[in-house]
Amino acid sequence: MRVGCQGRAVLVVVVVAMTMLAPLACGGVAGATSGGPRAPLALTVDDLASPVSIGLTDVYFGWHVGDSRRDAVQSAYRILVSRPALGGPGRGAAPVVWDSGKIVSAAQAFVPYGGRVLAPDTTYRWTVQTWDGSGARGPLARAETFDTGLDDGDWHADWIKRPTVEELDTPETFNVQNTTGVWANKDEYSYVRKEATLGGSPIVRARAYVSADQQYELYVNGSMAAKGEAYAYPDSQYYETTDITHLLKAGKANAFGIIYDWQGPGKGRPEGTPGVIARITVLHADGTVDVITTDGTWEVLPGAWLPGVQRDEEGDPVDYTENINGPVEPIGWDKAAYRVLGWQPAMVIGPHPTTPWTHLVSVRTRIVYEPVHAVSVSRLASGAVVADFGKVYAAIPSVTFSHGRPGRRVTMHAGYLLDRSGDVSTTMGTQHTNMSYSYVERGGGRETFRPFDYLGFRYLQIDDPGETLTTKNIVVLTRHDAVPDENAGTFTSSDKTVDAVFDLGRHSALFTMQEQFVDTPTREKGPWVGDGANESQTAMDAFGETNLTRKDLLEFAQSQARFWPNGAINKIYPTALGAQEIPQGTAYYPEWVWQYWIHTGDRALLTALYPVVVKVSDFFWSNIGSNGLVGTIPGPTDVPQFPTDTQLNLLADNVFNRVADMADALGRPAPEVATQRQRGFELATAINAHLLLPAGYYTDGLDAMGRPVASNDDLCTCSGAVSPQVDNALAVQFGVVPPSDVTTVSNYIDSMPFSPPVVSAADVLDALRITGRDSDILHILTDASGPGWANILAQGGTFTWEMWHPQDQDVLTPPLASLLGNGDSRSHGFGSNVLVAIQQTMLGVIPTAAGYASFDVTVPLHALSYAAGRVPTLDGAIEVAWSRPAVATRPFKVDVIVPANTKARVSIPARALDNVRESGMALSRREGVASASIDGAYAVVEVGAGSYRFTSTDVPAAAIGTGGGSSSRAHAEVPTG
Repeated sequence: MRVGCQGRAVLVVVVVAMTMLAPLACGGVAGATSGGPRAPLALTVDDLASPVSIGLTDVYFGWHVGDSRRDAVQSAYRILVSRPALGGPGRGAAPVVWDSGKIVSAAQAFVPYGGRVLAPDTTYRWTVQTWDGSGARGPLARAETFDTGLDDGDWHADWIKRPTVEELDTPETFNVQNTTGVWANKDEYSYVRKEATLGGSPIVRARAYVSADQQYELYVNGSMAAKGEAYAYPDSQYYETTDITHLLKAGKANAFGIIYDWQGPGKGRPEGTPGVIARITVLHADGTVDVITTDGTWEVLPGAWLPGVQRDEEGDPVDYTENINGPVEPIGWDKAAYRVLGWQPAMVIGPHPTTPWTHLVSVRTRIVYEPVHAVSVSRLASGAVVADFGKVYAAIPSVTFSHGRPGRRVTMHAGYLLDRSGDVSTTMGTQHTNMSYSYVERGGGRETFRPFDYLGFRYLQIDDPGETLTTKNIVVLTRHDAVPDENAGTFTSSDKTVDAVFDLGRHSALFTMQEQFVDTPTREKGPWVGDGANESQTAMDAFGETNLTRKDLLEFAQSQARFWPNGAINKIYPTALGAQEIPQGTAYYPEWVWQYWIHTGDRALLTALYPVVVKVSDFFWSNIGSNGLVGTIPGPTDVPQFPTDTQLNLLADNVFNRVADMADALGRPAPEVATQRQRGFELATAINAHLLLPAGYYTDGLDAMGRPVASNDDLCTCSGAVSPQVDNALAVQFGVVPPSDVTTVSNYIDSMPFSPPVVSAADVLDALRITGRDSDILHILTDASGPGWANILAQGGTFTWEMWHPQDQDVLTPPLASLLGNGDSRSHGFGSNVLVAIQQTMLGVIPTAAGYASFDVTVPLHALSYAAGRVPTLDGAIEVAWSRPAVATRPFKVDVIVPANTKARVSIPARALDNVRESGMALSRREGVASASIDGAYAVVEVGAGSYRFTSTDVPAAAIGTGGGSSSRAHAEVPTG
């Protein structure tokens, strides 16, 4: 799904289901200055509410303008940052460390800190006030806080580990060829603990800074306080910070415990080496500070995990089965006064920074957990218990036993489907993944099996629990990246299938948001660039998410610096697979950067990534042949190419034009912009000269002799298969099609049964939207008889799939798949961007300036009877509700809320302006209406901020009727009072 503000592509929106749209919220700690704005709202730092650890040089402020008046704009702002004294003699004082003064600017997101260098491990307080368009000043916002993290020189802590001498892997347990040879210590779990008596003065602030290679769980006085962190290479390892103030006891012994896990190299993680580091600082009311850091005085113990085997049966290194030995779990190890038996001193690797951990970075993202109980539990004739959680989740299973027997081994396995016997299938829907677990019971009372890592699954089978289990005993801890609001964007309409498809996309995107955007939470857990681009756009539009997108963009940029001097982008990153590139994936990257920019207006990141996308442009330009087209670029077989590939050429053309757009947005020298524009023009000219057929649509490519390939040659049946629908859709999306051929290309796309690869399916919907085929999009969205999202739902799917017809049985099916079959995933997030297509078509919100400073609202002319929703932006929520008349005597209604400090162009179906009203009055008499004109079948009205209620009583015939919706309902209105 491509979103643009310069006519080359289109935006997408996400909306909240509602029958009444509420007016924009306003207000602050104090009332507005007479005639001026109210206090700003929703204050953030780095787009986080009161973050507890941000980089010392990575501080950016944001807020919503608190002004619900029409035409409300921000003309200036002032930021105040102070450093409150939380303890000591000066407690309560808050000296100002930066007063920006009045800055004439409309900026309200990603506003950089401009004061003196901030201190590490410190709490700061900040506030902001704004001026409106007339120069009236508003009050200061209610102050919020942020905490700074640590630089490399601030840790004063040792990297430590458990001394280990493990047996090497054998071919019987691990049969993967790798450039590093045989892997050792493949699934190492370790306990690390320390007790410390804290000062007696009341504790006012406590922070725990932790990093582990590869992940950890932090416990404080018997409570799990944190679980992290995101995967990274050791030379740029992440750390997380946790507020543990409420878990500590002043004047008493406190226990700090860490479980860290290292599983060696994997498809979605670098190899690294086992190790952990922690720094804990505790500030007391009297100003004293206790500091606890990892060193040789900490004690270590092997984890209670029995040896596991690789879960992935296709040979990819992913993760290992978990088999927990309950009798050796050190019960009480995370509490004070624990009797230490069998523990040994930690091995000190070295003080930070030390090889290989030369740099630690505070990560903005973190995983959140939510328990979900089984919706049903069934007992089979075999004695096995099957728990159904209702949907596929990314989750950690948890089973509580009350009547265990010492030494009794309970086996379990998760899955996606049930066999006819009622058992959870181990051969269907598993993605060739060993989804088994086991637990050795301690006996003697209540005990809980809870593994460390997660999988995607719907069902859990406990083979012989030895006792009665109910929904209270069987719980999953669902997990996903923390987002600003899981319900920021929702959608409701006259067609409940469309609503269900929207929810399918939302659920799928949320649970592929893990440490990175992953392809699937089960088999690979791989951060692929193409999958991430699709999932990221859904996340921004559905949840108002920015930080996981930002992190992944920076990581893929790092892949170019690490592996690709020629300018390519790694296909998956971070990874232990080394340098591996898919040309199409490299081409996705600049578009992904652009999507982030158009959603956020984050100039600092665009500036940082601009050199990266320029190198991507140079990469494709270096592969232009004598005919002016991109030739074959070596890549993996799972994304095949023709000798001259149409899709790759179209993607390359978009690269050139997107890099030009970015250069223009950043105010780069005119020759830079012109160079990229000329590259795009020349490649588009060559595409139309060689790849546009006389029939008026595009071939999939040219063979080695330069002849158009046969239209039915798809090269493979894989997820990246060639599709003439997609090729022609991209030509429409990227503006390559000559105007005289647009209708022909659109007709050609629509003439084919809908069957593109799932990864590119939303591109087809986008092309149909651009060419005005909203009724055809509605048919695709609701057709359960063929490939599409409605068919997934009709088959009981609760997560988008990798393929429309997944072949996932573990049987021999060469030559197009592995010896175990395709292993197609039933939890693949790249199809989630159908949510974006729904909003783009059925609500019509399209940004026309970065960060949604301006946007279009163009409701569909033909599809649905009504729709309503909300689109999250950094400036506030865009809200839209519309309904079409069933008969000509009734009006077409469009209600819109435009956030403060933005403006919109609203298109309402109408044949004449005289019959368009806003709140019952002529447009010329309404405050906030800047201009109005007729453009085709629409009245186009330009408005400033505020709430608007439009009606059109002279509607084109095409806009009258039921719109293909499954029911009719009263119009959803926007209160204007």
